[in-house]
Amino acid sequence: MESWKVTALILCGFGLFKEFRPSEPFFTEYLMNYKGISQEDIVHVAFPIWTYTYLATLAVIFLVTDFLRYKSVIIFEGIAYVVTWVLITWGEGLTSLILVEVCYGIVCSTEVAYYTYIYAKVNREHYQKVTSYTYSAIFAGRFLGGVVAQLLVSFDLMNYHELNYISLSCVSIAVIFSLLLPSVNTSIYFHREKTVTEYNTFEIGNSANQTRLSKIKQTGRYLFEDFKDAYSSSYVFKWSLWWAVATAGHLQVINYIQALWEIIVNSSGSTVDSQLYNGAVEAIHTLLSAILAFGVGHVKISWATYGEIFLALVSLAQGGLLLLMSQTNNLYIAYASYILFRMMYQVVITIASAEVAQKIREDSYALIFGINTFVALAIQTILTLIVADDVGLALGERSQFKIYGGYHGLLGLFFVIVAFFVIMRKCRAVKQNR
Repeated sequence: MESWKVTALILCGFGLFKEFRPSEPFFTEYLMNYKGISQEDIVHVAFPIWTYTYLATLAVIFLVTDFLRYKSVIIFEGIAYVVTWVLITWGEGLTSLILVEVCYGIVCSTEVAYYTYIYAKVNREHYQKVTSYTYSAIFAGRFLGGVVAQLLVSFDLMNYHELNYISLSCVSIAVIFSLLLPSVNTSIYFHREKTVTEYNTFEIGNSANQTRLSKIKQTGRYLFEDFKDAYSSSYVFKWSLWWAVATAGHLQVINYIQALWEIIVNSSGSTVDSQLYNGAVEAIHTLLSAILAFGVGHVKISWATYGEIFLALVSLAQGGLLLLMSQTNNLYIAYASYILFRMMYQVVITIASAEVAQKIREDSYALIFGINTFVALAIQTILTLIVADDVGLALGERSQFKIYGGYHGLLGLFFVIVAFFVIMRKCRAVKQNR
């Protein structure tokens, strides 16, 4: 078997097992019923810690990943997953939960190594295939995790606590896969194959310190040039803006949706029994999102022409779904709205990623995608501080989702305005050409 196929197979194994976590769809319910932590402490004290940790570590992890050449950071990600689930399974009390959120924030920031490893290890001719394989493995892990979780819970084969044993076992297997990954000799910024020649010769000397300083200067220039080249394009900036703002709202919804479902189930007007179908919901949206994300790649649409209108309509629709979730007492309506919301995001983020990737240098994928994610986390941190954290407004779950709905609505209105000006500009251009 060719070496790149072996690498892809190991990457897929790591991705599959790290995402196969059947305990995750019932995490909030588990914390309340098995750990005795109140929903207020979960939502307003513990969950915000994940956001802050993710933001605080992402930029550092990105540079460390490039400097250490990926593999060691991927191994660290797997170990961090194991530590997280050890704490979830056997930790007690709010302090332990806060540590879980810190560890999980680190886990999320280290994922940059997994997603950028392929660009350093695999030849460019195989980028598309390996990217497709790894994302398919991730989707498969999430889908199977949701299905297994729902079946085991619905048929009383396991309780919420016992599901953690499966999750812990799978992330431990993922660590083994990470150890099997081939080492990387080069990286995008710190360890390039070729040295740029335009720098003055005085920067390169025999001194180790001088060599180190020269490498740091080179790296800074690489980063700045890639940054300037990408975001000087209005097209890249437009899609990146939606990417960052929408991702911030998307992460907030994921973080607090289980708490909202708890409110709906316990509300006096609830139209369903206490049986939760969180696992099934996660499996359904993962499967449908994967199918749509795959399908959209084969649809021929001029996004340069219809992009603004499309982004406006999707954002407005997402805002409407979130407002519906904030008001309904029917768990099935909330579930359906959540599935649609996640599907819409997955489709558009797939398009946004492809459109941005087409307009930037190949070597700058990790940087630009990382910056977009960092901006998203910065916005999410502001949302968390104001809306969810107990140092801010500490709004209830329904009120939070009203805010998130309005937030997506404003994003949609912004792109309505952008679309209007784009159409007006094109109309003037047509008149001038007559």
